[in-house]
Amino acid sequence: MKKYCWNKIGIRGDRSCPELAKHTHCRNCPDYESTGRNLFDREQPEIRLEEAARLIAEPDRKEESKKQTCLAFRIGSEWLALPAGIFIEITRTRPIRNVPHRSNNVFLGLVSIRGDIQLCFSMEGLLGVQPEENPVSGILKRFCVISGNNRKWVFPADEVYGLGAYAERDIQPVPVTVAKTMQKYSTGIIAFNNRQTGLLTPELVMAAFERSLS
Repeated sequence: MKKYCWNKIGIRGDRSCPELAKHTHCRNCPDYESTGRNLFDREQPEIRLEEAARLIAEPDRKEESKKQTCLAFRIGSEWLALPAGIFIEITRTRPIRNVPHRSNNVFLGLVSIRGDIQLCFSMEGLLGVQPEENPVSGILKRFCVISGNNRKWVFPADEVYGLGAYAERDIQPVPVTVAKTMQKYSTGIIAFNNRQTGLLTPELVMAAFERSLS
């Protein structure tokens, strides 16, 4: 048998091989089968083995593509995060106007954002977060404007860090030492900028904001 005869006189060639009449197709020929077996049994070059090891060691690209983006901020002594997609803008603080007989420890009142009057809420009051014991001077508070349930919500943050990414496998359970109120609104804990950060569930937070209006 000539090397790779099926490409010359076999089914992929001019079909002049006398064995075709007996075997109909090259894949039925013992010579074809023997060549295939030798191909699989051959010794692999060292470079291919190293490449295979490298590919196995690489992180799963599909898993990386499933990472979600969040925005981290600080409320009092706690670092928290919400999905980045719900944030409309981060802006400087403005005066909050109290609404008589309606404002409470969660619903603070009304604020003007770019000329539009928006509802302003306290994440600190909702979660029962303790104030920071030793606040760092020079860090400016910010208003975080988020959107959900066809409404905009504004809440003050003592500090806004920025964006980060996490995968589902990165989420750790909320420690039992965390206040029950915080547990109620948290999906879990993620490591963000070397800090333990509470990942909040936006639907639950917004629903609580809504309830505080009644």
